[in-house]
Amino acid sequence: MNGSKMLTLTTCLLAMSVAWVCQAGDPQYEAALDEGHAALEAGKWTEATAAFKNAAKLNKASPEEALFGQAMVPVSKGDFQTAKGQCKKFVAKYKKSPWSHTCMGYAFLVWKKWGQAQDSFDKALELDPGFALAMAGQGHALVIAVKPDEAVSMYQKALAEDPENLEALLGLAEVYLSKAKSEESVDLLRRAVEAHPGSARAQLALGKALGKGEEAASHLTRACEIRPDWAEALLVLGEVQYASGNHAEALLALTKAWELEPSHVQAGKLIGMCQYELGMYEKAIETIEAVLEKVPNLADAALTLARSLDALNRYEEAIEAYKQAINLDSKGTTPLFLLAELYYRMGKSTSALSTLEKAVTLAPKLSMAHKLMGDIYFENNQFKLSKDAYQAAMAGDKKGIDESLVKGRLKQLKEMGK
Repeated sequence: MNGSKMLTLTTCLLAMSVAWVCQAGDPQYEAALDEGHAALEAGKWTEATAAFKNAAKLNKASPEEALFGQAMVPVSKGDFQTAKGQCKKFVAKYKKSPWSHTCMGYAFLVWKKWGQAQDSFDKALELDPGFALAMAGQGHALVIAVKPDEAVSMYQKALAEDPENLEALLGLAEVYLSKAKSEESVDLLRRAVEAHPGSARAQLALGKALGKGEEAASHLTRACEIRPDWAEALLVLGEVQYASGNHAEALLALTKAWELEPSHVQAGKLIGMCQYELGMYEKAIETIEAVLEKVPNLADAALTLARSLDALNRYEEAIEAYKQAINLDSKGTTPLFLLAELYYRMGKSTSALSTLEKAVTLAPKLSMAHKLMGDIYFENNQFKLSKDAYQAAMAGDKKGIDESLVKGRLKQLKEMGK
């Protein structure tokens, strides 16, 4: 059967998926294949294996598609040895089937042996030059070989054979993303989701490419519905919700992800950041301290810890945490500004000014820092320096300042003859 006519369902290898064909014929056979596909999408490996084995029994005359699906279970789990063993037996029994050689190609992709994978895909295409699944596999292998332009060409050939081929759509979209062609990538992924709405991989990829907003969240939510215990999808959903300012929703998804993968530092860090945004300062401190114990060099985690301590008026501890964040992010101005602001609130104007000087050295257009320097100088009756600082604030990026207040202060200084 020509691979260009296949219905695809994915299991990912480095943002690469695997697909198969639903043959016309026995409804029981097709139902068994559908059951296997759905179980594989849901990450239910035992159920998927049983369904594909049943499908093979129902079509003993030509069970290649079912055998391929069965082998995709260890492929999706990243179990190279089992996948290789199953595909090797498959090739031995069905040497003239493009399915068997394509199976071996995807097994080698698990091990990132792109050259051996290419050999297997070449054999499949010798048997069926239009076998789109093998073409997409070649594209995947070329991605591993860091040959993106050649991969693009191969994915496009696969799509010429089968415009709805999920392998090629996802693979090409991933390459376009790596080339900063986000619009082209999103267009491809929308095509993938439209053609394969039940594909968790397609839903995840589109949500990830969109990055934030309701559309991204809806696709990621759908991916999690298809595969509820998928920590990766839950993490990306949490990231998108956080980026969209939906901190309660983000916290829910991230908590589930962390429960599934307790070692996932990114999930833990974002949980702490959500807790801070939601005013759960004590919990944020507890979460972030646990994260920093595992990975001490996370600047944004250290900053969240500092802000949480600051919010609880634990100023001396906050100062040390801000300093830690500054040391971890030598080019960042946010921890410098927040530390200076804390010093200012504590009445330590000298420390505040020296910290602000460091901030404006890194970012001369940082209006917030210039404005705060102007306030401090004004309160210390250093009016010339105050005027200079306010003028610098108005000439800067003007982010985070009330321009009317700065203009009012400049007018006041002018009236004072300063």
